[in-house]
Amino acid sequence: MIQADDIRSLFSNVELLDRERHYLDTQAIRLSYVVNLVQEFCNQHTVHKILDVGPHFLTRCVKEFIMPEVSVSTLGYEYPKLMPLDLVDEHVRYNLVDSIDNKPVVFNKAPFDLILFCETIEHIYISPNHVLSLLVALLKKPEGGLLIQTPNAVSLNKRLMMLRGLNPFELLREDFEFKGHIREYTMGELVNYGLNVGLSVWRKAFCSYWPHLCTNAIERSMQTLLPPLRPGLTVFFRS
Repeated sequence: MIQADDIRSLFSNVELLDRERHYLDTQAIRLSYVVNLVQEFCNQHTVHKILDVGPHFLTRCVKEFIMPEVSVSTLGYEYPKLMPLDLVDEHVRYNLVDSIDNKPVVFNKAPFDLILFCETIEHIYISPNHVLSLLVALLKKPEGGLLIQTPNAVSLNKRLMMLRGLNPFELLREDFEFKGHIREYTMGELVNYGLNVGLSVWRKAFCSYWPHLCTNAIERSMQTLLPPLRPGLTVFFRS
């Protein structure tokens, strides 16, 4: 099993900016969770080709840790600092917002056995139906996998903020390069979006892989007893 420290060690020789280091430190547990989940899926199914939407820390982790080694392609914008281009089998530069106009995506490697769409959907300002339809068209059928992760819009910490009269969702940012979270989703909403594009649920989980969001013992106990209050959502769909 891959641990959070394994994730951090993988990038120990990369000169990270402060915001990149902070992201890695706070996301290492989640990243190890994803890698182990992907490995489990690969152990149970035939997986040779993986597409990661939005190359980032996870892309490198999948390439380095998943055994036997898989082909990894990426969609979106290059991030060679975190995912060297020589480790990417195929990259297509694409703005997911263009899916609303049915702009096609052509991959020589398609269809993919598994598509990773992690911590991205909340940054997109169009309906997920458009984006998921695009991704499903790139997915192997049947028995392909689509893994989505995103924050839980109705987690305990957000409910508590609302009780104090605070808005738990950030203001729209002036710097459009780093859009922030445009729209967060509930588990039910996320599942329905997958069903809308013809997918079925293989596995779903309310997750607590962000310990920095819950430092209070009472809140941790509530999240243990009531999983829907946890801050993270993970849904693994099948085609």
